[in-house]
Amino acid sequence: MNDFDVAIIGGGPAGTAAALTLLRYSKLRPVVIELSNYEQWRVGETLAPGVFPLLEYLGASEIVVEQAQQRAYGTSAAWGSNDVVSRDFLFVGAGDAWHLDRVRFDAALARLVASRGGTVITNAFVERETRNGETWTLALNDGRALTAKFVIDASGRHSAFARRQGARVDATDTLTGIVGIFDAAGEGDSSTLVEAAPHGWWYSARLPEGKLVVAFMSDVDIVRAHQLHDRDKWTLLLAQTAATRARIASASLTRDPVTCPAHSQIVAPVAGEGWLAAGDAALGFDPLSSMGIGYALASGIQAARVAANPTPVKLEAYAADVQRHYDSYLSRKRAYYALEQRWPDSVFWARRR
Repeated sequence: MNDFDVAIIGGGPAGTAAALTLLRYSKLRPVVIELSNYEQWRVGETLAPGVFPLLEYLGASEIVVEQAQQRAYGTSAAWGSNDVVSRDFLFVGAGDAWHLDRVRFDAALARLVASRGGTVITNAFVERETRNGETWTLALNDGRALTAKFVIDASGRHSAFARRQGARVDATDTLTGIVGIFDAAGEGDSSTLVEAAPHGWWYSARLPEGKLVVAFMSDVDIVRAHQLHDRDKWTLLLAQTAATRARIASASLTRDPVTCPAHSQIVAPVAGEGWLAAGDAALGFDPLSSMGIGYALASGIQAARVAANPTPVKLEAYAADVQRHYDSYLSRKRAYYALEQRWPDSVFWARRR
């Protein structure tokens, strides 16, 4: 089958959420085109409180429990002072958070798409596209050609399809993460820990199967100046922390640190005739917000609703909603970074003041 109603480029949470929405609430035929085979490690582990209703809307809430993902009961932060302040989700009223094995989580969503009659093509990407009237023809890297009436770009921060339609990416910072994985067998604190430091901030969280993710977040030029791509330099900086160092005291680094983009960005335009961008392809968030997966799911759902009846009014409303989300997020981000005043001479913190 090569003829579809909606082609979705990218099989992460935004792309599969769009496909599941179409399959559950419409009669349209979606195809998901995924670059990987769902076996490679993926960054982005936190499913924030309040996201479960989105999974329930998709009929996918059981995949988190069935896969024995790591439940998280709160957050801890050394931010604005050396004291670690904890916050229990029990008192928030939005439910618990989860720390995910993203490979299993994303693959399970893709399997759900296939089991409900959707088409999932892995190890594939769109090399080029043409539009004839109201139909897109997508040429894949394996020689296949697919047709679709509408395209959802859920390709991640690269926004590959949107860029080819003339969209530009507007980034407000150069935040990047240097992320390592530790073996931390045994029970331990399940909370997310954030610890501010002179040149950025540290993030850590327990993962399923006795793993622990640790990331240092800073600007690209600072990472280069301190050579933090180097394992030894990264671990030396880690040793200078207090709360994070204590957390990894009995853990061992099993995956060398890798670099992951984490800057805030918006794509403009985010929608056009016969297409729109969703998830990270539309908006990129600072990990401090814990908005990544939740927004991806919500964005995919909304993108599918528009794709089901893509009138100019709906496309304009979708774009306006994306801009409102981004403006609100930037305001909250500025307020949170402003709470940290301990290093007045730090380039990293000065940029955020």
